Amino acid sequence: MSPGNSTTSITPCHIEGIPAYRIENPKLSLAVIPELGGKIVSLQSNALQTEWLWKSDRTPYQKAELDHSYTQQHDTGGIDECFPSVDACQLPKSAGAYAGLSLPDHGELYGRPWEVTTCAVGQDHWATLTLKRHCTTLPCEFERTLLVAPREGLIEFQYRIRNHSDSHVPFSWCMHPALRIEPGMRLRLPVNHQLHCSFASDDAPLSTGDIFPWPTTASGFDLSTIPDQHPSQGFAAKLLSHRDFFDCRQQNEMAVIGLENPSTGETLCFELPPSEIPQIALWLNYHGWAGDGGIPYFNLVLEPAIGNADSLSTLFQRNTAPSIAPSATRAWSFKLRLT
Repeated sequence: MSPGNSTTSITPCHIEGIPAYRIENPKLSLAVIPELGGKIVSLQSNALQTEWLWKSDRTPYQKAELDHSYTQQHDTGGIDECFPSVDACQLPKSAGAYAGLSLPDHGELYGRPWEVTTCAVGQDHWATLTLKRHCTTLPCEFERTLLVAPREGLIEFQYRIRNHSDSHVPFSWCMHPALRIEPGMRLRLPVNHQLHCSFASDDAPLSTGDIFPWPTTASGFDLSTIPDQHPSQGFAAKLLSHRDFFDCRQQNEMAVIGLENPSTGETLCFELPPSEIPQIALWLNYHGWAGDGGIPYFNLVLEPAIGNADSLSTLFQRNTAPSIAPSATRAWSFKLRLT
């Protein structure tokens, strides 16, 4: 699938017995499992063999059903896609043709088989892997293309949703990357971007409902450094953009979010165009929570997002639910850079 003189390659492989693809260039490697919702199960910086993605050592990979709980049965780590809602919900009367529709926990894309439509290395040596899935809760098709640069630690993510109906299709979306973290790592967000706390555990240095500009909470706690928390003293919190990135960015100025490791000098950053991806969400889990009821995890979920609520129903209540026009397509893209 790749020219012999290319600096990139796409190689079929198996991960825990499941067919997968490994994409590599001199700077990075990643592994993707199409049968599990296009899950990216590994993302490595090649220089120091650093694995950026967290993986559960308790929850096995398995195919998902619409009535499954993501947090209890599929919180395996890696990168999943959440569409058309993160929280399970029922759409309200204001959803029109979709009033009363029940949407599953973390959406309907994760853990389901996606079709591979492109898997190749081009003459320009960029590697391309395109996957798509016809949705069941909404009349649309979701497509994601990964483009891996030939000589840089760079991946471009391109998305496209096609509405196959004659009415507006509502949705929200976020990418759900569970990242491996260490105490002392630095969490990078646009300074002064307004965040809203939708959940905080009892011992967290902020409270549910707090609104504050990044990085300092109302109590004066600096969230930009990953804390060294003992498992018995940890906390967890869910943060979402209170406003669009335009509260601290111009339309054509990229919003950069990411994770930096001062001990190695390595960084992982998402470069987000605010006109296409206007919001983010963060799940800070510092030994504060585990969906399976076991020992709380130590990880971070840093999510580019379209829609700043835990459920699509909430966005309808605010009259801010995104949608795709009848028989139309909505597209967006961003870059992930490892340095």
